[in-house]
Amino acid sequence: MRLLYSHFVTRRILLLVIGALLTVACGRQPGVYAAPAQRSLDLGRDPSGPRAFIHMDDPQVDDYLVHDISAERGIRRWAFAHPELRFRVEDVRDLKFTAEFAIPEVTYKVTGPVTVSCAVNGRTLGAIRCDHAGDFRLEIPVPDGFVEPDKFVHVTLEANPRWISPIDGAQLSFLLRSAGFTH
Repeated sequence: MRLLYSHFVTRRILLLVIGALLTVACGRQPGVYAAPAQRSLDLGRDPSGPRAFIHMDDPQVDDYLVHDISAERGIRRWAFAHPELRFRVEDVRDLKFTAEFAIPEVTYKVTGPVTVSCAVNGRTLGAIRCDHAGDFRLEIPVPDGFVEPDKFVHVTLEANPRWISPIDGAQLSFLLRSAGFTH
């Protein structure tokens, strides 16, 4: 009661403040609504991600590179000691593995003829002998059962011999331009 008779607070002002606070607290509270029923949409396979074939200058090329292929952008990328790529193939009938690559003059002068071999999911597919510097195209039919439809396919390429840097021991195989599965 003493507060009500203080010269700082008069009864009218106090009643006005209490009334204002009570009206601010009034209002409608939002109702409670249940979440809508959840449904799964089967939209099929994700169209993004690895496909059957890739060029090294494709913007999505990093999705295909697994191991030992250089990161610099361009139409060709260096393949190092044990290059590996991954693909996803929908139709596996009459399948061929194709790779376009180059053996540079600079490495060929040291290594001489180079044999580039290919394996699919750890199974040897075939090889090509490169007896000069320049561009090459490896194209090998894929036997039935090597590739399962719509699953990741891992492809490894090996060059023998490889160029080995006398300075740091870095190993260069070839310059890869494109690789993948065709019909």
